[in-house]
Amino acid sequence: MAMTIGKLLLALTLTLPTCGAFAQFPNKQIKIVVPAPPAGSTDILARLIQPVMQDALKQTVVVENRGGAGGYIGTEYVAKSPADGYTQLLGGAFSTITASLQKQPSYRPGTDLTAVAIMVTVPNILVAGPKLKVNSVAELIAAAKASPGAINVGSNGIGTTLHLSAELFKLQTGTDFTHVSYKGWADCMRALVSGEIEMMFDNLSAALPNINEKKLRAFAVAAHARHRSLPDVPTLSELGVKNAEVSSWFGILVPAGTPVEVKEIIGRPLKALSEQAEFRRNIEQQGMDVEFIGPAEAGKFWLSEVDKWDKVVKAAKLAQ
Repeated sequence: MAMTIGKLLLALTLTLPTCGAFAQFPNKQIKIVVPAPPAGSTDILARLIQPVMQDALKQTVVVENRGGAGGYIGTEYVAKSPADGYTQLLGGAFSTITASLQKQPSYRPGTDLTAVAIMVTVPNILVAGPKLKVNSVAELIAAAKASPGAINVGSNGIGTTLHLSAELFKLQTGTDFTHVSYKGWADCMRALVSGEIEMMFDNLSAALPNINEKKLRAFAVAAHARHRSLPDVPTLSELGVKNAEVSSWFGILVPAGTPVEVKEIIGRPLKALSEQAEFRRNIEQQGMDVEFIGPAEAGKFWLSEVDKWDKVVKAAKLAQ
């Protein structure tokens, strides 16, 4: 009996430090890393999250911009940080892609990072400019198969979600287009509207003004369901192009190995924020959607995104 009691006491003692560590989180400053310059969508969302998390967790929360290399620099920094919840990443689909573009990446998204929560999503949309002489996805596919590479598809840079949306479309339809990479979104959009290129995949929120002004034609939404902003525009799946859904999404990521209890503590204020009417209005006014996925499912979603984009990058032979 004495030995049994001793073992029980020892087991209890060994569990106390772990429980205490969780109970004390957070006991110092928390950093939300934005892997992009200030003022973009990623930065804006981080600064909406910051005061809510700070109030809920009763600790200072700061936003730190670490832009560069399409998000690689900031993502790498968080991936190599201690797995304790104090260094977080405001990440997105780009966070899964940047490492795949490197032949010898310094971090592995699937094993070095995990998602705490997905907060905001916006689907991509296939849009056509005045130069494209077809009027539907079916006609586009037929034209591309008849003259491989004759149609130009633009993007805001090699390896971006806009570029890889086109690569995924090519894979799923057996077509070929000539990719034209621009220095940024604005240059690409000007080229599309002016007729310099024929088509592009764009974030629905960004493309919407030009669609409403009849400068662009919306062919299909790359989502599982039609979007409230364009209810008459079908999805690619409806038109027979399966498994080509692409949404730009934003959420909080942490280094893999961060304790489940810590992720749950971080996730609670994020869920509360997602339910605030003012936050939802703010996001929806920007043409995006609040779609909260909590810690239990966010990790699975993250791994599915890593796998999807890794396959697309390899198929397109984009790794350098």
